[in-house]
Amino acid sequence: MGYVASRKFCCCLPVRFGVFCHSLLGLAAGGVICVFGWLEVHKLVTKQLELESRQQIALWFISVAWSFTALISLMGLFGCLFKIRAFITSYAYTTTINTLVNIAIGIFFVWTLFHKDNSKESFLDKCDGNGDGDGVKVTHWFCQRGFDLIRVLIVIAFVIIWIFMLAGIFIVFDYVGQLHEEHGLEEEEEEKRHRPQQPVIVNVPSETAPVMRTTYDASPAMQGGWTSAKSPYVFNLPDNAYGNRR
Repeated sequence: MGYVASRKFCCCLPVRFGVFCHSLLGLAAGGVICVFGWLEVHKLVTKQLELESRQQIALWFISVAWSFTALISLMGLFGCLFKIRAFITSYAYTTTINTLVNIAIGIFFVWTLFHKDNSKESFLDKCDGNGDGDGVKVTHWFCQRGFDLIRVLIVIAFVIIWIFMLAGIFIVFDYVGQLHEEHGLEEEEEEKRHRPQQPVIVNVPSETAPVMRTTYDASPAMQGGWTSAKSPYVFNLPDNAYGNRR
């Protein structure tokens, strides 16, 4: 039986293990982000959260995109565990499209965080409270630095997630190629098993067929001109015997 060598990533890890980790992380990250996103959407709908129109659009898109990420990651996880080639192939293409969409939405969301709008002032107003004095100034400084730190952490988190998602795409497609090779080998072996065997022709001489005579089969007594081609030994003739030589 034929064998297809397992493809590797990071020098020694099999690509199937990489697809397993990629789908598992996608399921975990997608589940957490989509739950957090839909909770924020609920607050937005119930007027517990105030966001500008751009931020509202970004929040809706993030919630939908990461919910879709969790679903396709679940499909990829099942496909990896049970080696379902159709699931892995679908997961490879859908995760590629979803990754590009998530990157575009994430860039738009980060842009809204750093764009000059009223979000920062609204956050600072809620954090500072009302009042005057040195205590309020210190609180305002901490609130401002806290808001800037939150934005930086969000950007770092998005970049790390995007790197893992892009690297995972190459691993998934590498595993798809391995599955196609294994499927092609199975089809070839199945075709060989069902291919009719060619009959082996053995030439056996027939009893009625004339047999070629040799010099050893010939007999001097045979009539009709067929004589032995084997010449007698000269010194065995009577005239050449030792006692008869003159």
